Amino acid sequence: MKRKSVHEPEAKFMSAEDVWNDAHRIAKVLRQNLLKAEPAVRLQIPLSIFISALDTLKQDELKLLRQRVEERLAA
Repeated sequence: MKRKSVHEPEAKFMSAEDVWNDAHRIAKVLRQNLLKAEPAVRLQIPLSIFISALDTLKQDELKLLRQRVEERLAA
């Protein structure tokens, strides 16, 4: 393995858990920015169709939806 130098040799290394948490925080910010940039439209659909569509969402999509609903309820 080649030996390489680092930009800040005195800097402390992050733990794997810290890196993981940091990556999730960055992903959350990026998703929020994407949603802010996306135009929104109001859909007039029956509630039963909306609920049926929820059954097709993946876990991460449901979590994002929950976050958006919680933000709207808090406003």
